[in-house]
Amino acid sequence: MKRFIFAILAVLTSAVQAQTVMKVYVKGMSEPVIINTTDIDSITFEPYVEKGTLQRPFTVAELLEACNGLGTNEFLNGGTEVYARGIITSVKEMNLQYGNATYYIADTPHGTEQFCVYRGKLLNQARVTTGDELAIGDTVTVCGKVKNYNGKTLEFDTNNYLVELRKYQPTDEVRNAVYRLEMPRLMEGDDQVLLVHTAMLNDITGETGINYSTEWDTSIHAQRWSCYQLYSSVLQKNTTRTQNGYPNDPFLPFTYQFTADPYVASGYDHGHICPSADRLASVESNEQTFYMTNMQPQTHNFNAGIWSKMEAQVRSWAASAYIDTLYVVKGGTIDQASQISGYLGSDANQIPIPKYFFMAMLAKQYSGGYTAIGFWVEQNASIASNAPLGNFAVNIRELEQKTGIDFFPNLPDSTEESVETLPLSNLKNVWGL
Repeated sequence: MKRFIFAILAVLTSAVQAQTVMKVYVKGMSEPVIINTTDIDSITFEPYVEKGTLQRPFTVAELLEACNGLGTNEFLNGGTEVYARGIITSVKEMNLQYGNATYYIADTPHGTEQFCVYRGKLLNQARVTTGDELAIGDTVTVCGKVKNYNGKTLEFDTNNYLVELRKYQPTDEVRNAVYRLEMPRLMEGDDQVLLVHTAMLNDITGETGINYSTEWDTSIHAQRWSCYQLYSSVLQKNTTRTQNGYPNDPFLPFTYQFTADPYVASGYDHGHICPSADRLASVESNEQTFYMTNMQPQTHNFNAGIWSKMEAQVRSWAASAYIDTLYVVKGGTIDQASQISGYLGSDANQIPIPKYFFMAMLAKQYSGGYTAIGFWVEQNASIASNAPLGNFAVNIRELEQKTGIDFFPNLPDSTEESVETLPLSNLKNVWGL
């Protein structure tokens, strides 16, 4: 906003009706600003308000620009408190011991330009007490000192606090996730949590949406399944595997998160359910596949063997010339004691080891028809990685009987019945097994 010299007031009041243009001389500029007076409805003189104030908080992009050239451990504006507004894109820590939170904000839900808010307090400088006070998607206005920490991280320094918090309201897309074709019927009960992970789906096209969804059982700290879609734009390879450990899922309420990784030194792999290789179209969608809620314990021979072969086959089907979209549901058995082979970890970090793993695939063909097939496989070291996949194929109705899960309930009833009950011999022929 330009600041006009007060001396122009006399010119305006006496000549604005007669002139077609006027020259406005602005402090610091050698040439006047030319304004067509016929375009003026009214003139209001207001005090100039600097950016970064409570009245005009920085956007994240503006804050990053303001920090350009900031030296190592140097504070912005000499350590004066500034204000910035953004949307929480990830929550790194909700520390109940010290009552603070560390998180990142951006100007959009999937913005790549992010700013760290380090160990901040809540509204009115209140302490974090439950861990659920902040979540991805919340809009916040932060007040605090900004520094270039060790020359590596631009951040709001400790003792920052919120002056505004607007809780996230799910979009229609997220609210309607339960009606997507890949979504199984949710299990009833207070222990079940549906986690809908939204992300940038393609870094080149800018497509955003639902990355994958997971049903999580809080009573046994395990996922029942992950489901997602495969189609041309998400099958593109725009990045590589972006693993940075196996973080807690920020979409899962803090009270249900792991305090230690039960997989460490257990002899079991972190077995992806929605695979990293299925999500190489964007960095964000790939990073989300490493959340602990997308993992199940798998022996290395199984994970790198027959399971990996099944995953590759699913991608091959999705990329075929006759399939428009492949709807995928995958998981390990956790609901029946006879289908659990043991446990990892202890107490709040204890998780079951599935004895069996499954996949359910529904193909929407370019011709408009649907067909579906399932895989059911025991986690068994004796299964050779080159075993024919037809040995593990089942129709969806049989898979439902084995797992207790109702797959593809959002299909019209007549279509669901026909695709789920097709004889296995027919399925193997249709799917090339």
